[in-house]
Amino acid sequence: MDLEFNIKDLLNKNNIESDRIEFKKGWNPDDIYRSICAFANDFDNLGGGYIVVGVEEKNGVAVRPVSGIPLDTLDKIQKEMVGFNRKIQPNYFAKLITEKVDGKNIIVIWVPAGVQRPYKTVEHVTSKHDNNYKYFVRYGTSSIVATPEQEKELLAMSAHEPFDVQGNPKATIDDISPLLLEAHLKETGSKLAKQVAKTDGTSRRTARKAAH
Repeated sequence: MDLEFNIKDLLNKNNIESDRIEFKKGWNPDDIYRSICAFANDFDNLGGGYIVVGVEEKNGVAVRPVSGIPLDTLDKIQKEMVGFNRKIQPNYFAKLITEKVDGKNIIVIWVPAGVQRPYKTVEHVTSKHDNNYKYFVRYGTSSIVATPEQEKELLAMSAHEPFDVQGNPKATIDDISPLLLEAHLKETGSKLAKQVAKTDGTSRRTARKAAH
């Protein structure tokens, strides 16, 4: 899976609000899963967020060169996430993407707003005895336990999803304009732009053959 944003833009917090990005020097599942839950709840309807593991932060800015994640731990982290994902209710699976920056491997955990929100999780996913589930939300650049009032709002949001995040059961793949999609991905520096261009080119060639 490719990142929708250019990794350099993400590190520099370009084209995306700074409170939607968290930098983590190392793999800390307890802290990271509280943020995954908070981003998935998307209390302020900002579109979720990104957790960048292997990058130290100083005064809100990514430290370069990055710290990186040892290659032999990448597979371990992915396997651990499969188990930790089960500690989010209802089920939620963040998107994990590996990138190479400054010659080192880093992990980007992409957390879109969940379609089944609100979500809750335990404060310590690494503990076998923590069964105290809580709702988490973003407050500025921090992930905090939701207050009773915020819990009520989260539950109300599940019944009143904003129009721009509601699904359209009548929509098909043909409703998507490859040209507009490619333009957007190029503007954000996404690697996905090449895939869209290639797919669109194949579709055009198929259409021309059918016409003849």
